Amino acid sequence: MLKGMLNTGNPHPTLRELILGGVRRASPQQEAEFNKTHPYFGEVIGDTAYINEQKLREGGSTGNFVGDMFFGEALHNLDKTSPYWYNRLKEAANKDKEVQKWKKDSFQYAKLSGETRPIDEWWDVSRFDQVVGGYLLGGKDANVHTMRNWSKDLPFGTTFREELEEFKQALDR
Repeated sequence: MLKGMLNTGNPHPTLRELILGGVRRASPQQEAEFNKTHPYFGEVIGDTAYINEQKLREGGSTGNFVGDMFFGEALHNLDKTSPYWYNRLKEAANKDKEVQKWKKDSFQYAKLSGETRPIDEWWDVSRFDQVVGGYLLGGKDANVHTMRNWSKDLPFGTTFREELEEFKQALDR
């Protein structure tokens, strides 16, 4: 049973609980082993989330950064946990010219850092969930230090921004 169901007696999980329920946190031993060979702050493989708390803390993350990281990593599986919202957000992003330009510009930057996948694979696997997470969790006071450069002023477009706002409101209904 999901956490919120226990607290509220509501037999239906919130969207946030549904998303969080789609992944499990790796054990400390699994994370320690993973972190030896992966330079990431967090990663999801299948339904397992790995969070490098030490690296995040050393980078300046504060507050409930672990909770925010876990939610951000859980967004990797949004296509499985809520295909409805994944498709709504993806469709809005695909229709929004400003977002598509940002996608292309970001991909050019990623290629300079060694990205080799085709643009759509990179977007689907690595970037789209970051953009959604950046909108929801980013800002100058973000708990996760890497999210502090994300702001609502980034090119989220109009159509996509409207869907992100709907999604944000739906998370805890």
